[in-house]
Amino acid sequence: MRPRVKLTNATLISIQPITEETVEQVLYATFAEDNESGKKGEALFTTKIMEFNGLEYRTFGADFYTLDADPKEFDVSVFEFNLMHECMYSPQELLELREILPTGY
Repeated sequence: MRPRVKLTNATLISIQPITEETVEQVLYATFAEDNESGKKGEALFTTKIMEFNGLEYRTFGADFYTLDADPKEFDVSVFEFNLMHECMYSPQELLELREILPTGY
């Protein structure tokens, strides 16, 4: 089993599908300490959440994460998620973009 990576400032992002499929969820967070995946304070987007128990999350890639607090929740469209992931935007940065972009982008 892979070691659990400690995360802080986590947001559970629900990706709203274009069709009636299941809503996928990922975590956006920062590393709470240096590890083989990244340095303390660096941002991380996980792969799809497969299961969770309290503050412990397992992702599609069989990675395990332990959060320091319950994550905030944030809903995005597929387009918004792709933009966030590609540009490494935080949920707060996406909220700011929503205010300046035209409706229905």
